Amino acid sequence: MTSPLALMQRPGLRVRCEHFGALAWSANPRKVYRLDHAATAALFLHSRPRPVNMQAPPIGTAGLTDDAWQRAITGLCQQGLLQPSTATPAAVTAEDIEVTRRTLGEGTPQCPVLKPLWVHIQPFTRCNQHCFHCYCHGGPNADPFLLPVQTWQRVIAMLDDYGVLDVYVTGGESLLYESFFTIAEDILSRGMGFGLSTNATLLSGRILGRLRDLRIETVQVSLDGAHAAVHEQIRGAPGSFSRTCEGIARIAGFSAPVINTVVSRVNLGELEDIVKLGKEHGCARFKFFPQKPVGRSGAALTLDDGEIMHRLVPECARLAAAHGVRIETIDPQQPCGSGSIGFALDQRADIYPCIFGVADPGQRCGNIITDDLDQVWFGSPLLGRFRGEVATPCRRCEP
Repeated sequence: MTSPLALMQRPGLRVRCEHFGALAWSANPRKVYRLDHAATAALFLHSRPRPVNMQAPPIGTAGLTDDAWQRAITGLCQQGLLQPSTATPAAVTAEDIEVTRRTLGEGTPQCPVLKPLWVHIQPFTRCNQHCFHCYCHGGPNADPFLLPVQTWQRVIAMLDDYGVLDVYVTGGESLLYESFFTIAEDILSRGMGFGLSTNATLLSGRILGRLRDLRIETVQVSLDGAHAAVHEQIRGAPGSFSRTCEGIARIAGFSAPVINTVVSRVNLGELEDIVKLGKEHGCARFKFFPQKPVGRSGAALTLDDGEIMHRLVPECARLAAAHGVRIETIDPQQPCGSGSIGFALDQRADIYPCIFGVADPGQRCGNIITDDLDQVWFGSPLLGRFRGEVATPCRRCEP
């Protein structure tokens, strides 16, 4: 029977210090909690069983008066972050207090910016297609892995230790590489969020089996037209349209496909037909984001701000209501998060504010292997500029 005399931090809970206190989260199911300084100190001290009626220990500037301590304990118990324990409660020692004070001091950022929540990694840029909107000049002749898979596993471990919640692998075409599954399994085994984006043209029975084994909740599939001529013109891949449509249907058998369409002046008029086609193949979620004039993309095909605001955004709202589907697109009132709550790594593990900027050396902020991530994230002037206001409705990443 559980003793009411001891409390202990919930098993499997992760905690990372922030300027306001900390974020705490569990992997399965994912739920994130925002804690103030007093609750953070209380949670750290309860890494071992402590008496329920323990008085507030003095810990620096954490605000641990008796009242603040009791409010923190009550709140942590209500959220399930502290739980009753059958173990014998241990009194707090001077060493415990010093360890907690040091943890709070060393882990707390000195500026009012969150540590990153997500990271895009791009281990390769080779692809079996040659899209005219590609931001990294990907294609059949592009780079394979420039760094060993073991190096990427080390990078993932670094991100996990830093408290990054989600890691998304992009390319290139991920399913060209067996090593992609090694990286994906490493991310998922750590309880981190993960996303797959593919053109769905390489879905052999073996690859489908590997994808099923990963148990990915959603798979993002690139579909840039509702008709073969438009899709294949954009993607530079004759004969790919039917294979992509078939791939969406096959993915729908074990996961939730999300159709991703890069919207330009070539396919803006195709969106309703893409929704209808997607529904026929088992898809109920769509992403319609505008092409950016970066990498290989040409400005002549890119929607201007007026087209985004007055055509794309209202059309997405209309289609979602008319067809009963979920459509994500630009929200002019919300920042995208690049450079402020997340960043990107290119195939050399160089740090960029946004994945769409990896073809521009001027947006490089550092390297996650050779540079201190704390110093880059909190000290880079370029990242600081990304966190400011951007005077376009899509907060574009181009200079």
